[in-house]
Amino acid sequence: MIKKIKYIGLDVGGSKILIQTFDDKLNTLETKQIKTDTLHGKAGFLKQLYGLIDAFFSQSVKGIGVAVPGIVDRANGVLVRAPHLPTGKDLKLKSLLKKRYKTTVFLDNDINGFLAEESQNSALKKTKNILAVMVGTGVGGAAIVEGKLVYGKDGFAGEFGHMVICKSDKKRMTFEQNTSGHYLKKYPRLKKDLVENFGIGLSNLNLIFNPEVIVLGGSVYYHHLADKKQQLTTIIRQHSLAKQAPKLVDAGSRTSVAKGVVRLLIN
Repeated sequence: MIKKIKYIGLDVGGSKILIQTFDDKLNTLETKQIKTDTLHGKAGFLKQLYGLIDAFFSQSVKGIGVAVPGIVDRANGVLVRAPHLPTGKDLKLKSLLKKRYKTTVFLDNDINGFLAEESQNSALKKTKNILAVMVGTGVGGAAIVEGKLVYGKDGFAGEFGHMVICKSDKKRMTFEQNTSGHYLKKYPRLKKDLVENFGIGLSNLNLIFNPEVIVLGGSVYYHHLADKKQQLTTIIRQHSLAKQAPKLVDAGSRTSVAKGVVRLLIN
């Protein structure tokens, strides 16, 4: 007997869109990935998104969870701004999907979806204070404090990449500008300072949140920083109040952002 699809989850990125379907117990039923259409503006993007959901949607679906990169007004289901998507400003994605599919829709930032699922891994199941920092084209972040995702007043919490770090030449640059792939290409000289810059950013987060664990991932992290955990830990301890540092762990290879955002929808 074929299990009926109960939930649809989407991980929408600037380069790809991944869709997964789940049963009532969040077992994964189907997975499909396509290249994101960024060449035909908002209309082309929405047409592509609708076509992908249409292929899996049925009356048995209880909800659709959508994870997107960028600033999200979670309460109103609005994608405020996504630099790597052709969606413009203030796309009312939740209302568009609810109108079309007549089911519950939940919209959130992709790193929140990622951390919601990562926190369910057995090694972190009992951990109440966790940060996620993903370093790729940009820098994304999310925080769980005392077992709950932190959203802040407007739902914009976790934008760690926009923290300002003052370099030695006194030029003000953000955490993202000091570490991400976009800026490493633009300013190759930053590579020599990458570990120090990333460590300072993590030190600031440690002072603010005092987490038990920081989960790290993203292409820049895996290519340049994953083997530097001991150095990063040393930097964090140097700048902590009690020579304390959280455990630094790599993101789980099987963690699903699409599943995470559906988990948030249900909860």
